[in-house]
Amino acid sequence: MNDMKELFIQYKGILKDLLRYGVLKTEALEHPGLYNGKLGITILFYEYSRYSGDALYEQFADEILESIMELPDNLSLDLSDGLCGIGWGITYLLRERFITGEIKDVLSDIDIKIQETEILNDDTLKDYHTYLMFRKEYIGEDARRDLPYSPYRESYIQKKIWETCFSQNQLEMNQ
Repeated sequence: MNDMKELFIQYKGILKDLLRYGVLKTEALEHPGLYNGKLGITILFYEYSRYSGDALYEQFADEILESIMELPDNLSLDLSDGLCGIGWGITYLLRERFITGEIKDVLSDIDIKIQETEILNDDTLKDYHTYLMFRKEYIGEDARRDLPYSPYRESYIQKKIWETCFSQNQLEMNQ
């Protein structure tokens, strides 16, 4: 069982609230990022569509993904809300067959922007390394799914996407 499916089962009682929140608020989200952004919600929608068999969430995820690929020029390299996170998320969607395409073509704009952006600190270097290794694993190069030398295992990233979506939902409900 994958981590997202386990989370859907664990939070079954509030899952519909989270999904309603995502549907209502996605267009208002300002950044395309993996955590607290459009890509995190997109991954949740694709996963939920597969889990539930509800094609409406897949269609909505497809629409959101189109807007994500129109990248602003001022994105950082961060995994949480920048280019490395978007690259990681798109690679995840390709690997899980939520979307199709050749990885080098789908990620070409992101890779160009990453190459043009200076790595400023160790955290950014770790984020870049996490994206690069995940991508190499996808294309079959010698890299493992949960890299022991990466601070960001796939299960950690999936849980973080989940938690950041819930924290937004809870903030909205308490206002």
